[in-house]
Amino acid sequence: MSSIDGPPDDTGQQSPAASLPGQATDARLAALEVLVDSLREEVAALRAVPRQATAGAGPEARPAFVDPATATALRRPPQAAGGAPAHAGPQSFSDRMHSGAAISGVELESLVGRYGTLALAALVILMAVGAVIKMAVQHGLLTPEVRVIAGVVVAMALGVAGFVFRGRGEARFGGVLLALSLAVIDLVAWGAGPRFHLVPTSVALGIVDAVAIGVAALALHDDSEFLFAVAVAGALSAPFVTSDGGGTALGLLTYGGVVLAGALRSARNAAWGRAFAVLVIGALVYELGAAALPVSHEWYGPYLVALFGGSIAGAALLFSERDWRSELPRAYLAMTVVGVLVAWDVIEHRPFPLTLGVSLGIAGVTYGALFVRQASTRLWTSSALLLPFVSLGLAYAGAGTGRVRAGVFAAWTLFALAAWRVERAHSDDERAGAHLLAAAYLGCFAVTAWLWDTPLAFVAGLAGWGVVIAGLCAAEGSALPLVGVVLAVGGAAVSSIDQLASRSAYDYTPFLTRSSGSAACAALGIAMAGALIGRGAGGAGRAADRPVRVGVLIGFLILWGRMEMAQAFSHDLASFLLTSYYAGCGVGSIVAGRRLGIGWLRVAGLVLALYAAFKALVEVTEIESLLLRVGAYAAVGVFLLWAGWLYRERAEP
Repeated sequence: MSSIDGPPDDTGQQSPAASLPGQATDARLAALEVLVDSLREEVAALRAVPRQATAGAGPEARPAFVDPATATALRRPPQAAGGAPAHAGPQSFSDRMHSGAAISGVELESLVGRYGTLALAALVILMAVGAVIKMAVQHGLLTPEVRVIAGVVVAMALGVAGFVFRGRGEARFGGVLLALSLAVIDLVAWGAGPRFHLVPTSVALGIVDAVAIGVAALALHDDSEFLFAVAVAGALSAPFVTSDGGGTALGLLTYGGVVLAGALRSARNAAWGRAFAVLVIGALVYELGAAALPVSHEWYGPYLVALFGGSIAGAALLFSERDWRSELPRAYLAMTVVGVLVAWDVIEHRPFPLTLGVSLGIAGVTYGALFVRQASTRLWTSSALLLPFVSLGLAYAGAGTGRVRAGVFAAWTLFALAAWRVERAHSDDERAGAHLLAAAYLGCFAVTAWLWDTPLAFVAGLAGWGVVIAGLCAAEGSALPLVGVVLAVGGAAVSSIDQLASRSAYDYTPFLTRSSGSAACAALGIAMAGALIGRGAGGAGRAADRPVRVGVLIGFLILWGRMEMAQAFSHDLASFLLTSYYAGCGVGSIVAGRRLGIGWLRVAGLVLALYAAFKALVEVTEIESLLLRVGAYAAVGVFLLWAGWLYRERAEP
């Protein structure tokens, strides 16, 4: 169908000829002529209105209008043969970049000519100015005052040229000249202030700020991202340019916070990606700069850098561009780790309530940023899993004993659980799953900090926490909390195996030691967690189906038994028990696999039975006791015969 529908015929059907490309073009031309005629009549009527008002007489002019069908036809894009839209002209370079089409040589030439030449021109001009100034200084031709005045003249000339080009419609080129002017102003301020001490450094700083504010206002008026980024970068660089080396971390961060807050309040275009990057990198530079300065002995000294990061994150959360109110605060909070590292070694002797208060404030900003809902939230899951550690790090470093640190981890676990409940109320499975996973591993850290010195209680606590998380995530749509279950019960299992391996060889009774109790707690935790996950219909149950849950439990039980038998009583008796144990576990796995319908479990059992036969052929021969040696051979032989009978029975119809 063409873009212009032909008129219906006498029967009410669309005329086939009217849909042909040539006749469609004729129809569009005819409609265009009608529109031109109507516009001519409207213009004539509008011109007649003043004369009629002056004369006080004459009929009222009635402008003509185009009928809706003709207006709709004119708004449609022209169609090429075959119904494809015909482009009115070549696409712009920006459109070509976003269309995914190959860039032609002419477009590449345009890119280099438009941007590359400007960048190189700025660099070469600055190098030329520097070379001239260096030569003049070496020959004694330029006094400090002359150099500063010359810089001011150059900056003013560049600024005037920028405004001239803007007035001629060359806004981009004019913006480049204005940016160069601001760069020269920075250089002049450095020379007039800390270099030659012609003016106080505060005056030099004020001059740079005034120019930067003017450029920023112009950028906002023109909606120019480039000029705005340059203005913010110029204002942020001012303290470093005009400093005489006598500044403090408090003064630096206060100035940076004011500049960043003003920039956050002013930027109102979510598409300004370069401005976003300048705001983030600028904050990072300020944190690193403050971290390099001596730590103040005031109460706020160790927390200053962390407070700066939390404060600007809160400012971004409150009044930055609406589409930035999740990503920008999270970026600032991630950089706050610099403040945590600065304070790590010095806050242990500070009052813990003060440290806890700072940590809770940063935690509040963290979850406030995580609760923001936007169409696009990059790296949200990673933020939900990692950012709680930033605020927790301060409280952990300030806590003195293990019990206090366990309490800190428990508090942050409750924060994550509360966030999980909030997101679950919003039916957001992805976010709820991330918060529940964060609560799971934070709870594991709490159990570790509290019970690490008591191995049996530690394993029982981890296994119990894994069961709790399994119950909470059973109905969750996301499979992410399953990782938390694995961390908890897996940690309990690994710790119990380590305790079993640490016993003295041939100096324990199998299954009757405290290490055996740890293994029993881990096995019970694995079984209960698997049962709870299996009862639910959530993502964890789909990811860890019945064969996986059963296989994990059986695998741990076999490993536990192996650790009990490996060094029990004596070398000969341990060899006999272990070989017989492998054979029995192999046959048991075959039976369980047949009854449960788990094929890989049958295969694992068969492999284990064959391994028992291999041990009987290789290691049992070293048993000195004839009775134990014969018993091992007999046990392995019986179990292998049983396995063969099972496979024979299975093969029968």
